[in-house]
Order: sequence, then structure tokens, then C-alpha cells
Amino acid sequence: MKIGVLIIGIFFMGNYALFGQITVDDSGYTVEQLVRDVLINSNCAATSSYSSFTGTEQNVNGIGYFNANATDFPYKEGIILSTGRARDAQGPNTGINDSGTESWPGDQDLITVTNTGNLFNATYIQFDFVPLTNSINFNFLFASEEYQENYQCTYSDVFAFILTDSQGVSTNLAIVPGTEEPVRATTIRPGIQGQCDARNIDFFGKLNGANDPISFYGQTESLKAESLVTPGESYTIKLVISDNQDSQVDSAVFLEAGSFSLGYDLGEDRTVANGNPACIGENIPLDATVEGVQDYRWYKDGSEVAQWAGNPQVTLTENGQYRVDLIFSASCISDGGLTVEFIVPPKINGNPVDITACDLDGDGSETFDFSTNGTRMMGTQDSAVYGVTYFASEVDAQNFTNPIENPENYEVQGTETIYARLSSGQSCSEIVPFQLKVQGLDFESSLKASYILCFDGEGEKLEPLPVLDTGLSLSKYMFTWYTETISEENRITDATGPSFTASALGTYHVLLQNLEFGCEFSIATEVLPSQQPEVFEVDFVSDLFSDSNTVEIKAQGESTYLFAVDDSDFGTSNRFEDLSAGEHVAYVTDSENCSVLSEDFLVVDFPRFFTPNGDGNNDIWQIVGFPEIEKAEIAIFDQYGTLLYQFNNGSGWDGTANDHRMPASDYWFRIAYVKDNVQKEFKSHFSLKR
Repeated sequence: MKIGVLIIGIFFMGNYALFGQITVDDSGYTVEQLVRDVLINSNCAATSSYSSFTGTEQNVNGIGYFNANATDFPYKEGIILSTGRARDAQGPNTGINDSGTESWPGDQDLITVTNTGNLFNATYIQFDFVPLTNSINFNFLFASEEYQENYQCTYSDVFAFILTDSQGVSTNLAIVPGTEEPVRATTIRPGIQGQCDARNIDFFGKLNGANDPISFYGQTESLKAESLVTPGESYTIKLVISDNQDSQVDSAVFLEAGSFSLGYDLGEDRTVANGNPACIGENIPLDATVEGVQDYRWYKDGSEVAQWAGNPQVTLTENGQYRVDLIFSASCISDGGLTVEFIVPPKINGNPVDITACDLDGDGSETFDFSTNGTRMMGTQDSAVYGVTYFASEVDAQNFTNPIENPENYEVQGTETIYARLSSGQSCSEIVPFQLKVQGLDFESSLKASYILCFDGEGEKLEPLPVLDTGLSLSKYMFTWYTETISEENRITDATGPSFTASALGTYHVLLQNLEFGCEFSIATEVLPSQQPEVFEVDFVSDLFSDSNTVEIKAQGESTYLFAVDDSDFGTSNRFEDLSAGEHVAYVTDSENCSVLSEDFLVVDFPRFFTPNGDGNNDIWQIVGFPEIEKAEIAIFDQYGTLLYQFNNGSGWDGTANDHRMPASDYWFRIAYVKDNVQKEFKSHFSLKR
């Protein structure tokens, strides 16, 4: 429910007369006078059967005569029909017009013709007329308080100009130009951010303020209602407006005085803009014959054509703006106009070519882009005047109906004939056919979806460069290679073979032309990077002298890496366990095996026995990987805890103490060392064998 609030401040009351506003007279005219003397003001139509309805039972008159009173309102004078009190339309816009009531009903004819229910506060005038000529039109403007706040998003106060012929067929003439929608606040509106979008904004006039000549919050531009009619036939027209959904806040329609014109329709303008110009050498016959006309006067570009005077029929052969006056009497003159442009007939520059597409998947269907045929046909002709349109049948091409909307992406099964029409819209034309053919092709290529370009750790390319190989034969195909997209600027110069060696990353396309059938298609691949790691190191996970010597190989970089130790196979795991004491080699490569990096490392451990017998084998007991130990100090004891020997280098123990050979037995050792800045100690034993 809307809440209408009328606020008229002392300032505005005191200055009301300072601003220009329209004046409204809601009692000085009968309906017949409003129709005959204000709206039509012509003797070219016999009017009768005047009737009206408004809120008189509620003491509200929504019908009146208005005068612009020298303001900037679009119409100098005319008729106002309102869903409230007509005289409330007088400006300026300082409050809210809200004079309707719930007991004031809507209108059934308006409900039917606009398909809008729940109507209140209907106002209409209605009359019959018999036109002497074949067209009518008049100017109108819609204004409404529904343009305030967010009402325009919901409340469709609506009106219609219902024209009913002698057969009882009714048509609404009050529609949004170019549509079939009734004019109302919800179909022509500026919109409210976050609540409803603007609609048909080109036809919205403005929002009004305290200096404007009418008191409604918003108004449309001046619009035109028009229709063809049959001379001499009786018609009824009903001009009706009503509130929608509730009786609150008013709307109105303003009808321009004297704009109800009974003119003569010579047909649609024949112009390039309308898509129907005439062609040089073509004759355009015009027939303005109407019963009862006493004289015909023809004009070209504002000047009377004397040799056509009195003739109802003429023939046009030149550019110009033409008008005819149909003189029924001194007080009844109807007119009609027509603009004609004559253009040079189009000429086909080059015939379109047949196009064959290769069917690689065997489904019998392919998508074609045949728009380039239009370029061939056009040549240097002005694209602002001429164009090429495509049709699936010759009849459609001749009649300019059912054009193909997507010549750049048109699906064909088998073979299809396309008819290309070169013309300026519906004007004279040249029509020529061409064929689209789907050709089955047994095709197999060895081109992979992607290739790898290898880089070292500094970003330099590594040999060998990837070879993009289609595996196809020069005897069967022509090859053109492109980077990124298939376009002339991206064509790779001199790359016309079945393979191409890529030295840069990116997408590559090869356009293939089958030499047997002439069909073209493309296949693509991508060259991706793979780079050596920027960081490569071996970390010991296990402590020294553990039962399971474990390391992790760390590689950091932009690629995916594989790892190996010694002669093991490369794998995705970088963890290696149960390594023997001594020297090892860690390896890392990228997933594409671009290159292999290696690093030596030592596993620290101690021998479980030694044999100091002077044969040169295993004569010294020493820590394996001693150089890897930080601040190592080693002491050797017998089984009774007697210190036999100490060393802090890699020289080891030869099995003697105080120049005496020690007997075969188990001996103990203790090693003190530092790891990760922490002092540590390890004790164990080994055997001396002789």
C-alpha cells in the first residue's frame, strides 16, 4: 500500500504565482466540444456518439481542457484525462496528487485490451468517427505520481486508446514505440538503483520539480498514436486511463489539441535507414485515390509539382521528400508524406566460393564460417548502403525473409546450398548460390596435446627444442603454422611443413588444407615450460648411527620433479631409507626428463667389526663419513671400561694400545659431537677379529 502525503510549504504557497504552470478548466467544455473543437479541430471526420466516465459520483472530475499558459510544456493546449481531479495537474510540482477513492471503479475494456487487472479510478471519453482518408494519428504524453520513490517498479497505472472497427475488432494505439506493450509507469521509467532497471528510457521525459508547469512527479516524452483506417468506415475510439492495484496517487494522459489528424498514408519511407531504398531505374507508383476528393496537390522537397496537380496517381523516379494534399473542401484538407532515396543497383564484385569442411569425427555434421563470401561479393561498395544477407532457400532470398542469423557459425549436415543476396535491405538485389559440403575424412595425426620446452635454473633454454610433428604428408596436405590464434599477423613465416621446431612457449595452430578435397581445418598444441630446480639439497632425516639411515631430497622450482639415489629408478617420492654407510649420489629431474642434476652425499656410520691383520683390507676401524660430523671426539674402551685410544680426526684405530696388539674381542666406543648446535653423545661397540 502506498501512502500519499501532500506537503505544501509556506514558502511555496507564498511564491506559487512566480513560476509558470498550466491551467486546467474542468467545467467549461462538454465532451463533444473537447473532441470536436479541441482534439480534432477539423471537418475531415464526421464525429458522433460522445460519451464519458470519471469520478463524478465521488465528486471528482478527471476530464478537462488544459492550456500551457506560455510555459515550456510540450503542448500549447489540449485534453487531460486523470485518475484524480483534473485541475490538480496545474503546476508547480509541490506535493502529491491523490484524489481517487476505492469506490471509483476501473474499466473492463481497459482490462481486456491491456491484460491488466485490479484497476481503480477509470476516466474516459469515447466517440464515433468516420474518416475520409486512410490513417489517423494524434500526440499524447503520460504523466504520473508513480514515478516517485520505487512505485514505478510495481504500480502499473495504465491507459489505452482503444480503436474499434465496424467488425468489433479492437486495437490499443497507446503502445511503447517499437513494441506491443501499453504505455505506463512500469514500461517507460528511469529505474531505481537496486530495485528495478530503467525501461525504454529514450521515451522517458523527465522528473518534475517545484519550477515545472505540471504537478505530476514524472512524465514521458511526447508520443504518437497512429493507425491505418478504411475511408468511409465507422469507428469507435475510447481514450481511457486507470489506477492499478490501488486508488492512491494519480496519473494522467495529456492529448495535444488539433493533433487528431486524419491524413493519408502513402506507405513506408523508402530509405537506406529503413532498409528499403529504391534503385535507380525503378519506378515508385503512388496512388492517393480517395472518394470525395476535389483536388490533389503534390509537393517535392517543399515545392509544388505543377504537372501533377489534380492527379491522384503519380510515379516517383528521383530522391526527395514527397507530400500530397487531399482537398475535400476549403475546410477539410488531409495530407500524407513519403521520403524516397534512389541508389545505384548493387553489383557482385566476385562470386562466392563453395566451401568444403572436413568431417574428422565422422558424425556428418560440421560448422561453417562463410561470412568471407560476403566480402568477396561486396568489393569496394559502401557497406553503409549495401550488405550481403544469406538465406537457406532461393524463395527466402527473393522475398528477403528468414535470413541466416549466424553465418560465422552455421551447422550443416551433408551438403547445403546457401543463397547470398547483395542488396540494400529489401531493395533491388543480386542473388547467387554457393554450396557448403561436409566431406568425410580419415584423419590421424601424431601431434600431441602439449610439448615441453626445457629451461635451466637460470631460465635459459635447453637443447633439444621440442619438435611439433603432425606426422602428416606433404603430398596430402598444405601446412600453415600460427602462434596463439589463426590470423595473418600471427602466421609463422616460412613454416609450411608437417612439423615445426618451437623455441617459445605458447599455443601453436597448424591450418591444414586437404589437397584431394580442398577442405580446411586446424589442430592445435601447447608448448609448456619445465625448469631445473632453483634449490637442490639432501637433508638427513634420521640421527647419526641410526638403524635406518634416511634422507630427503629437496628440490624447489616451477616444475614437477622426480627423485633417485644411486642406481634406483626415478620416482615421485623424495624420501630414501635404509641407506648404507658411505658415499651416495642423489639425483633430481623434472617430470619431462629435460635434464638430470646430481649431488654426492655421505651416510655416517661405523663398521661393526675390523680385521687388523696387515693384509690391507679392513685394517683400520674408523667412522664412515667422519668429515660430515661436527666437532667429533672418539674414545675406545675395552670391556672393562679402560680407555685404550682417542682421536678427533679420520685416522681411526689400528687395534693397538701402548704399542701392543690388542686381542680379538668386543670393544666399546663413545663419540661426542654437535648437531644442530646441540651437544650429543653416542655409545656402541664393535668387534676386533684376528
